[in-house]
Amino acid sequence: MTVPPPQHLKRLLTLIDCLAADHRLGGMIVFDLDTSLLLELGHLLAERMGRDIPDAGTPEVMVLGAGTTADDLWLRTVPDDAGFAMRPGLLVEDGDGPPPVILVPDLGRTSLPVVQAAVTALHTETASVERLGHSLHWHPRARWLTALPRHAATHLSPHLLDRLPLRAHASGILEELDALRDEASAPDDDRSLLRAAMSPRMSRLPSAPLSHEAARLVVSLVPSGPSRRRDLALARVARALTGDAPQILPAHVRQAAALLGLTDERIPDAPPAPVPPTVSPSPVPAPLPSGAAHEARRTAPRSRSVVAPGPARQLPAGTTPSDQPAVMPCPYPEDDPSAFAPFASLRSVHQPAAGSRTTHHHAAGVRPARTLRSLAVVATLFEAAKFQTVRRAVPPSGGRGLVLRAYDLREYRQSAQSESALVLVLDHSSRATGAAAPALAPYLRWAHRHDAAVSVIEFGHRDTADELVADHYRATNLFDPRVIGSLTRSPGLASPLAHAMDLAVQELRRHRRNRAGLHETVLVVITDGRGNVPLTASLLGRVPEEVGREGVTDALVTAAAVRKLTRVQTVVIAPESWVYPELAADLADVMGGQLITVAAKGPHQPAVRNR
Repeated sequence: MTVPPPQHLKRLLTLIDCLAADHRLGGMIVFDLDTSLLLELGHLLAERMGRDIPDAGTPEVMVLGAGTTADDLWLRTVPDDAGFAMRPGLLVEDGDGPPPVILVPDLGRTSLPVVQAAVTALHTETASVERLGHSLHWHPRARWLTALPRHAATHLSPHLLDRLPLRAHASGILEELDALRDEASAPDDDRSLLRAAMSPRMSRLPSAPLSHEAARLVVSLVPSGPSRRRDLALARVARALTGDAPQILPAHVRQAAALLGLTDERIPDAPPAPVPPTVSPSPVPAPLPSGAAHEARRTAPRSRSVVAPGPARQLPAGTTPSDQPAVMPCPYPEDDPSAFAPFASLRSVHQPAAGSRTTHHHAAGVRPARTLRSLAVVATLFEAAKFQTVRRAVPPSGGRGLVLRAYDLREYRQSAQSESALVLVLDHSSRATGAAAPALAPYLRWAHRHDAAVSVIEFGHRDTADELVADHYRATNLFDPRVIGSLTRSPGLASPLAHAMDLAVQELRRHRRNRAGLHETVLVVITDGRGNVPLTASLLGRVPEEVGREGVTDALVTAAAVRKLTRVQTVVIAPESWVYPELAADLADVMGGQLITVAAKGPHQPAVRNR
């Protein structure tokens, strides 16, 4: 007995079948797909496409990634019997052969030429390339199957996401496949298992017209976006599901919307909205406790907010919770107001000069060598091996050894590194952290515009593992999800400001050492200046019995090193207070920076005052 495939797997396979039937869908993004399944799904898509094109063969499956260059995509130089020849690239299609299947394992980490090619070639009727004296023209019919973590979709170019309106979710697919594999007659390999789980193949792409009611339903179901590609994708999926019906009806549109996650009408009884937990008022920062009290609070279990249970939901007779169709998240996470699209993500980021003294980069592919600083030995040997037959046949290059030429040399293509950096120090025990958004926004916009590297140093919050030390991490840019989490912490008690400033000075020196040229670094410190943990206590992990002003003095002495660093803009954001108001001013003065005081006029209307 065969068991019907689970919900997420069934949706994914049905959308792949629709993509194979209609080339105008272009491509699809599969969120949270395990990389091991992408190649299997690509071959399955190629099989479905090959059956629809008789006598044309099975489409070729190609994988594009971080090392793919523009030469690979459009026009390649390959060896032949006469020496060298120019051949069409991977994306140039042959009108007589089947269209290829393009696989991108991680759309957020692929190379810039691949992203530009997707924006250019997807959803176009004709494409042409004029390169190195060669002119190529074709009609793009390739299917793109891409994988992407769902949280990374908010950090991609909206132009790229707009070209891929077909979306699917694959979280838990491996578990669903394991459940199917447990059947006695189930095949062992993933490709055969996926093939067996697919529905019968569509005999042909239906040509049914769209009814007026269905057209109005398409427009009402699809959220507003940058273009009408989402509407067209929903209508085309509905057409692929029509079968032998004379026209596309609203029922077909609802079925297609359920596949894409645009409607929840497939759920018999939606669960009630959860009751929001009661949030207790934030505690006021207190002096550092004694050693015994500090150890007791660290070992005590943390309290959790309790959500009041909602009314019980009555399931239909004979239905178990596992039989309920899973609710898909929104297929367009880039529409969320908190989405932070990158600035000029379709342009080449400025690379450091060839003579730059910094080498702290990550390799992102290879390219023809321009210098001898970072040669890729394996890539160089592979490039030279392609021409050995030709070179050994021409004297005096004949011989048994490997013949190298200067143009064989390859070097690592370094990942782009911004020449700007933002060092953010967050004192969560201070009241300024929650009200500092207006004052902090200009510096976050600056970091976003310059794609600056971000270093976050935070302390004085409840989630810290050790209250005596400051936590710090490094993010490539503001799109790192940890940055948003750091701006919404709950306050704690201890305030190791001295240790945080020591880490900030180290980060500033690291940015100066790893970046050459006219780089710019911004240091933003959000604190009230009341540090109650001495630097020695943070470094040794011991709680002194009496503190006094030792923590404040250590913070001022440590922060004084910032003034000696060049090309560093320093800003201190502090709450307006009548209790020790001079502490934040002294901190800004020793660093030679600007002081911004934040006064709360109301629960939602903070005011910013410069001093």
